[in-house]
Amino acid sequence: MIKRVIFFASVLLIFGCSKENPLQVSAYQKGELIFDYQNIENDTLNASQRIYDEQLDLYYTGWGVYEDIIFPGTTISWSLDHTNSISNIKLHCAITGGDQYNNVFFTNTKALKWQGEPWQYQEAKYLVYELDLYIDGELDCSNSDLATIEGLELTWQHIELPFSHGFGLQFSKAGEWRFWNDEQNADNIPIGWQSFSPKINYCLSPKEWHTIKLESYITENTIVYKSMIIDNEIFSLQNTTLPYVNAKNGWVENFIQIGMQINGNKSVKNSVGVDPVAVTLDNVNFKGYQLIKE
Repeated sequence: MIKRVIFFASVLLIFGCSKENPLQVSAYQKGELIFDYQNIENDTLNASQRIYDEQLDLYYTGWGVYEDIIFPGTTISWSLDHTNSISNIKLHCAITGGDQYNNVFFTNTKALKWQGEPWQYQEAKYLVYELDLYIDGELDCSNSDLATIEGLELTWQHIELPFSHGFGLQFSKAGEWRFWNDEQNADNIPIGWQSFSPKINYCLSPKEWHTIKLESYITENTIVYKSMIIDNEIFSLQNTTLPYVNAKNGWVENFIQIGMQINGNKSVKNSVGVDPVAVTLDNVNFKGYQLIKE
């Protein structure tokens, strides 16, 4: 059960959605800082071990990997390591081979606490996820059929049992940014990724560094996307408002976690398989604040 908490798959199962009145929410701002995790890219790469932080009285895991296999019986290969530069350490994440359309999800659980024990981050309702990323692959949003990457997904969440407060944005090779809708349809299957209204389009150029900042918050009964900043360009997320959903059966810990997923494409260089593609992360920060109503 613990493994399920730590390795949170790209089928996020994290929130339902109601877009009919996305602006029907009071205005909020961030208050006192509750947690501030800086340079998360430097963390350990062995998430199979739970590490105890005696000072904070919390457990954490470091970076872990989940293989998101789309078609049963197929495979994906990957690598995760640190690269040293003159100034700092960066996190190098890559798909190195395997079958088409499979994905690799890189996650870092910064804090865990057993349900029923005092949860230090209970008041952290305003969340800020920041990172720099560099795509080493072929990508041209105006000619997406030639891309070696299908897309990227960025996730950040605060699980406070019995509820799941999760956020996720997906960048597609054509340049659109969407959010995940975990509301189940008549077949009990999540609806999946949905477009903002109006749509948000911004292409991430390959072989260039991009700086991204994502802000959201949790109210008494909803989660709300506030804004996205990419390379100093500000995008309103239209206060897209989603209801609480219950956490997965069997989850027994409160936790906070960030993640980045590389979505593999059909190979454009070979007749089968997936093309290698890498994403390097730097300046990965995750902050939680008290929520103040304006």
